[in-house]
Amino acid sequence: MTENACRMCGRLLDQPSDPLSPDCGGDCWGCIGEIEAVGGYNPSLRAVRAEIAAGIRKPIADLPDDDGLDDDDWDDGS
Repeated sequence: MTENACRMCGRLLDQPSDPLSPDCGGDCWGCIGEIEAVGGYNPSLRAVRAEIAAGIRKPIADLPDDDGLDDDDWDDGS
C-alpha cells in the first residue's frame, strides 16, 4: 500500500479532485466520515448526508436518525 493512502480502503489521501480523500490521521474522510456518521456523531452525520445529497458519496443504509443530539454527543444506543 502507498505511504499516502488510507489504511482502511487504500484511497490516495489529500487529492484535490477527491472530496473524500482528506487525511484523517492516516485514513481518508470517506472511511472516517462513514464510521462517525453510522456511530451517530452529528457533525459527521450532517456532513455525510450533505455529501450523499450532492452525489459525492454513495448512500449508506445504516445511517441513524438525527434525533437532535448536540454536536458533541454520540448516539450510544441508550
